[in-house]
This record gives sequence, structure tokens and C-alpha cells, in this order.
Amino acid sequence: MSQTNEKTRSKVTCQIVTCGHLATLLYFFKKYKRKLYMPNENPIEEAKKIISGIQQFVGIRDVFGDNKELRWSPLSVVGILVSWCVGVAFLYTGPFSEIMYLVSVFPDKVDSFKAVNLISATCVPISKYIFMWTSRNRLKTIMKMSHEGLGVLPEGSPARARMLQTLHKAQGVSWLVILNQAIVHIGYLLLPLFLTVFMNGRYLPTTGESYGLTPKYETPYYEATFVITCVATAFSAINQTGYIVLFVTLVAHELGHFYVITETFNEIYKLSSATRENDDLRKEIDEKLTFCIRHHQFLIKYHGKISELYQAILGAQFLIMIIVLVTTLQTMYYWHFSNTIITGVAGIMPLTIYCFGGELIISTAENMSEAIYSCGWEMMEPRQARAVGFILCISQRPLHLTAAGVTTMNRDTFANVVQAVYKIYAVFN
Repeated sequence: MSQTNEKTRSKVTCQIVTCGHLATLLYFFKKYKRKLYMPNENPIEEAKKIISGIQQFVGIRDVFGDNKELRWSPLSVVGILVSWCVGVAFLYTGPFSEIMYLVSVFPDKVDSFKAVNLISATCVPISKYIFMWTSRNRLKTIMKMSHEGLGVLPEGSPARARMLQTLHKAQGVSWLVILNQAIVHIGYLLLPLFLTVFMNGRYLPTTGESYGLTPKYETPYYEATFVITCVATAFSAINQTGYIVLFVTLVAHELGHFYVITETFNEIYKLSSATRENDDLRKEIDEKLTFCIRHHQFLIKYHGKISELYQAILGAQFLIMIIVLVTTLQTMYYWHFSNTIITGVAGIMPLTIYCFGGELIISTAENMSEAIYSCGWEMMEPRQARAVGFILCISQRPLHLTAAGVTTMNRDTFANVVQAVYKIYAVFN
């Protein structure tokens, strides 16, 4: 009877927290919508400042390789040492504790699945931290190309306006990501404290069963353990926030270049009907076609850099997240309801973000190809029509993000993963 009441109370608590989270996001979005989308003179540098500012809290000072000679002040050294200590705390409360737990409970099926689930879930933020540490040179090249791509767009043109609009929206989405991460993790930390104070029991902000060599509720230093867990959670939240904002920013930059070419061909369509009677319009179409050919070549190189950057990390996390989802289903009847929700969301949300971003790139590329085909090439001169056909042929080459160069990140992949996870669950049960 008590277990039933506890499960009911947990479900109600989760529902209240979820509703409060959504209501808070909507409130802040409505209140600060104009500020989030406020135009900046240089949105690329503004995005870099946001990401660099976040990563400084976890000891990564030069994310984009802009500073060839970093100045190491005593305060910066202390900050990096503190961030590394926080990282060690995360390793202790996460993978280390769960590996020790796995050794102690193996070969018990349910408990082993619990341990593997948590080891996998905590490996996701670690892989993101390693990625942010090791991507400095590649990010420097990509951001340099972003400046070049924005610089070639004519001032006052619809294409440049569309590009800036896309970058400004990405900035707004980035702030919403930061706000979402802050609300989720603050609630994640405050809820156990609230339950501890008012429910006459010990609650910790973790889903694990142990801390190192001792069970989590039997440790004689409960208060110290609570603080260590909070610090480790903050480290994970900050690092993952910077990673997600970077992913959103780079995907938006690539989408912006697709929009530039699409917008230019829409302009060509408006001019194509009058080309036979106006030599100036034919010359203008020639210039726009030349620009589109060159910019599409630039887009292919730009996409190649982003795809190369994310190929390994997406492959690693794709495999880890499948393990998280499989083990979550295996333990959903034996674990606390809130544990299942937390680990399930931890596995499904990154996969959703990657597949949604990859799907946006694919669908935007298809819209660009449609704009090229519908530009009115049948009313142009043969030389111009051949140029359109050339761009159309090149645009048929699929541009997409892949996990380890094997799996395309799109909505079909998301659906296939869900089906595969359920099949594995059915085999084990």
C-alpha cells in the first residue's frame, strides 16, 4: 500500500514539475521575445560570445581558437582548477560509482541493467566535454567560413536579410535552450531538497544506487554527498548547454546558406519573364546565376566541415543513447517512476535534437532544389538554362548529417531507432 502511494505521489510530482516547467518557458518567451530576437550587428560573433561564456564555467577558455596566446591570470588558473575538481566530482558520482555498483551486483539481470543504464547516461555529457575540448581548430575554420559566407552577400539584398533573420532566430533559440536547461536542472536539484525537508526521509538528486563503495542513503556524510551531487549536476548541465547551443548555431548557419540560394532563385523567377525584352535583366540574371553556382560550392565545403566535425561524436552518442533507451525499458517495471522518466528523457532528447537538425537540413535542401527547378529556366536563353540545369544537378547530391558515416540523422532514423529499441526489449522479455 505504501509503495502504491509513493508511486502515485511521484507521478503527481512529475506532472506538477512538467506543467510548471512549460508554463515558465512560455512566460519568459512571451516577456522577452523581442529581446531574444533583437538584431545584432554581427550575430556570428554574438553566438561565439554566448558559447564561450558558457564553456568558461567548465574550464574551456578558448572554444573557437581565437586567442593564440591566452593570458593566464591567477583568477583564471583558480577557475580552471575548480572546474576540473567539479569534473572529478561528476566522474565520482556518475560512471565511477555505477561501475562499482555493476561489479557488486553482477550477474543479477535487473540491477545490472540499472547500472549499465546509468553508466551510459553519464557517458553522454563526458563525450560532449571531450568534444568541446578537442574541436578548437575545426571550429576556428568553420567560424572563419561563416564570416566569409556572410561577407559575400550584397548589402540590402533579400538573401542577406534572410540570412541575418535565420541567425537572429538561432540566437533566440539558443537563449531558450539556456533557459530550459537552467529550469530543468534547478528543479532537478531543488525537488530532492524539498522532499528531504518535508517528507522526513533522505533524497538525493541522482538516479544511481550507490556512491563509490557505499549505498547512497547509507553514507554517513549525507550533506556532503548532497553538495557533491549538486556540483556535479551543475557541471554536466553547463557543459551540455554549451554543446547544444553550438549545435543549434552551426545548423542555423548552414540553413541560412540554403535560404540564401533559395531566395536568390526566387528573385530570378521574378526577372525571368521579362528577359527577352530587357538586356539589363538578362545581365542581372547572369550575375545571380554565377553567384548561386559559387555559393553552392561554398555551401558544399561548409557542410563538409560541419559533417566532419560531428560525424564521430554523433556516432558515439548514437550508440550510447540506444543503450540508454534499451536499458530504460528493461528496468521500467523495477525502478522508481521518476528514475525511468529522467533516464528515458536523457536518452531520447539528444537523439531528438540531432534527428530534428538533420531533418531540417534535408528538407531545406529539397526546398532549394524546388526553387531552382521553378526559377523559370524554360524562358531563359539556352546558356542560362544550362547553368540552371548544372546547379540543379549538383543540388541533387544529398547533404545530411551522419552518425559515424553510417546512419543518416533524420526523422526516419528516429522512428527506426524507436522500433529497434522496442524489438530488443521484446526479445529480452
